[in-house]
Amino acid sequence: MTEIDTNPKVDDPQLWAKVGQAMDRKALWEAAEQIVITQFGSRSMLQHKLRIEWELTSRMMDALEALGVVGPEQGSEAREVKIKLVEDLEPVFETLYGDTSTDFTALLHTEREAPAAIPAQPTDLPDDEDEDADDESVPEHSRPVEGTVYTPEEWELREDPEGDRPWINPQLLTKDGRKARYAYLRRQARRRVRKAAARQLTVHGIVPRALRGERRVRNWVIGMEGRKAAADERLALAAVKTADRSARRAQLALLNREQKQGQAAKLQLEAGKQLAVAQSARKTAKRAVAFRAGVTYGPLVLADAVAYGFADVWGFLGALVLNLAGISLLGRDVEVSEEELERLERIEAGAPQQVSVGMTPRMFEQMMRQALTEDLKLTLSALRVDPHAWGFEIHVWLERMTPEKISNGLDTLEACLPGVRTGSVLLQQSAESRNYCVIRVPGPNPWQAVPELPVREPKSVSTDGLHKEQIGGDMAGRPLALPMCRTNVNVVGKSRSGKSTILRAILDVLTSTEDQIIIGIDLGGAGSGFGGLRHAMHVVATTPAEARTVLQWGLDIGKGRPGLFDRLGMGENWVTSGRRPGVKFIVDEFPALVRESRKGYYDEDLKRQVSWDLDGMLAEMAITCLKSDVTMVIAGQGVTKEKIKDNTWLTELAVQVLAACDKDDVVQILGDGMLAQGWRPDRLVPAMGKQINDASVVYVMAGSAYCEPIPYRGCYADPDELLRRGRARAQAGLVDIDPESAKLSRISLKSLMETSARNYAAGSQEQGAVPQLIASIREVFRAVGDPSGLQLAEIAAGLAQDDADRWDLEAFDGEDTADQEAARAVALKAAIKAVLAPGGKTWTPDTYRRPGEKSTVKGYCLRHLKKITGEDASTS
Repeated sequence: MTEIDTNPKVDDPQLWAKVGQAMDRKALWEAAEQIVITQFGSRSMLQHKLRIEWELTSRMMDALEALGVVGPEQGSEAREVKIKLVEDLEPVFETLYGDTSTDFTALLHTEREAPAAIPAQPTDLPDDEDEDADDESVPEHSRPVEGTVYTPEEWELREDPEGDRPWINPQLLTKDGRKARYAYLRRQARRRVRKAAARQLTVHGIVPRALRGERRVRNWVIGMEGRKAAADERLALAAVKTADRSARRAQLALLNREQKQGQAAKLQLEAGKQLAVAQSARKTAKRAVAFRAGVTYGPLVLADAVAYGFADVWGFLGALVLNLAGISLLGRDVEVSEEELERLERIEAGAPQQVSVGMTPRMFEQMMRQALTEDLKLTLSALRVDPHAWGFEIHVWLERMTPEKISNGLDTLEACLPGVRTGSVLLQQSAESRNYCVIRVPGPNPWQAVPELPVREPKSVSTDGLHKEQIGGDMAGRPLALPMCRTNVNVVGKSRSGKSTILRAILDVLTSTEDQIIIGIDLGGAGSGFGGLRHAMHVVATTPAEARTVLQWGLDIGKGRPGLFDRLGMGENWVTSGRRPGVKFIVDEFPALVRESRKGYYDEDLKRQVSWDLDGMLAEMAITCLKSDVTMVIAGQGVTKEKIKDNTWLTELAVQVLAACDKDDVVQILGDGMLAQGWRPDRLVPAMGKQINDASVVYVMAGSAYCEPIPYRGCYADPDELLRRGRARAQAGLVDIDPESAKLSRISLKSLMETSARNYAAGSQEQGAVPQLIASIREVFRAVGDPSGLQLAEIAAGLAQDDADRWDLEAFDGEDTADQEAARAVALKAAIKAVLAPGGKTWTPDTYRRPGEKSTVKGYCLRHLKKITGEDASTS
């Protein structure tokens, strides 16, 4: 088959005079499509879309003007687009590619003289080249096509006010064309159903029509004579009542009694005659009404009876439906107000009443364009709406301005889009161009594509593959995998922001590695933030003394390993493997670590209070130990000075993960200018009660792979599943330190693990199977006389008397006392759950009655506590 020339040239002399050189027909056709789709005749838009030079856009606009696509030049403003639908570009296509392509010259009206004719090409060609020339001279549209040919009437589509009809040649039905046409028809059918459903809530609904129709039929049946007869009868009855009252008053009169009695008798006589006439007229009217009622309702009753006789109940129901349809037809005309008429017009036009994922992109584009141009006062170069299962993605090209105005007006934009949840609209500044941004409008369930936390077998991941292990995903389902090889990570999020979900997802990846030693430090939650995965960690330090010991061990390893690089042939960095593993420190509740570090301890030798300097040791580790693959993952509630004091080095870590936090945190970590580019974790809403909101939704800044403000949601796993994984990985065996690194410190990893296990057992197993925390709570109950139950705040206050360093209000963050008490209650609840989980026990709140009170309250009951401690609960 002869090769088809898909990119011919328009080599017309007059066109040459108009545009200065031969034009690329394919590029010209793409330009026409872009202008009609966007309805924006801008040279800058063409330059951006087609990636062409600025001078070429001018010549291309002149050619499109000659083809009738755009109007004449209007100075600095965009040209008028004369063609509104892509389907109407068919004459332009025929002009460029069809038999009438010579008519393209006639469309050009230039006052300049055409240059000299283009020299003719030589005609003496070899035979083979001549054959190729003959083949190439055949117009593309005249070549044979494959498929079944239909007439335009068979392929004609319905009216398309939404503007998403597929542009397919109506004379050719290909496989893709058939699929597009059927998909379009299905969309149209769904829209008609939605319109019909919306119409039922207006005066044109079936029920309102039926009621109006029934009322009109009843009015006709009664008729004027029936109404007049009823009114006359009511007037006659009123006259009779008036005459009777006059007769009673005349009998009681003291003066002129006989005269008044005579007048009353006359009134009664006249009223009686009037009543007799009215009743006679009413009887006559009833006969007329009965006749019209028989004519009107008789056939309907007869038809219903016949239908019931032929098809039982189904026939009767079918007849009732026909009756309803007929009555609705009679009630179709109605007078409406201007507001109701406007609402009806919007429904009939398919205009949505509020934003929904099922609305058409064209309608959503109209709403968005109006909001951006009229409410935010933006100048748009182009706008495109892409529908997704999670919502809408709007690509915006601005005219000589940055998206900063959109970032500052996101609240106003949400107000212009009814149905959109507050704080859900997201902005992304594109890295391609400063004036190009992406706006995301999520639907009711935007995170449905994010899977649960993937299952990983013990020792199935290596450090080199950490950047491929999924811990979350975006709205489209694209995975989030953090680069953690010789890299420090900072996770920031306020309370209830889902920070623990992200931390556990990271910890799940790290504990499944074959070449990492995992050390945990949690001075604010007794290790509860690690969940069941703490069983797969080598050490979990929950006191300042333990934390200082493990940090000193980590510094010895990190600062001593560079001396082994040459001897082990590793080059400039530690090469992590199963034989020579890396070390990861997981620090949860960093502000609590800073507070404990500042409190310090009393040194008997120095006779003064000495700081633990835990945050200083972490800062030194972040600076000196990266090459040795001794790194850290730090999680905290914020990075402001009130929370982390002078530890500003946190904001300089390579990977920053920001959950719902304050604007000050965003400015400290990313800089003030990043807010305008769409980095808005401050607009994320933490969980509230049972509402998840934006919990575990994060923005990630991590090199070139994660440099755009795209929100991700962490993968979730059930606590029982995390406990199963932790125990399975512990049973498979934990990674041991290499002998070369073990000699670098006087502290051994084995001794750290034994101390951690011993402290954990001491904290969770004392007096048989009673954890230390539970035993302390039992003492609190005894101290107040063993009441039937206590509130969590009361238990925490009792614990603070014996362990002020751990449970005093000053140890918890909060703007006021109420916030500190709430934070202490949350920490105590998590600690109770954590110490009971290894033994498979739980202590859930229940109702109890306080002494002297009739009503019950919910709290922690003594009878449940006695069951945990092994006491006799029958006496509670």
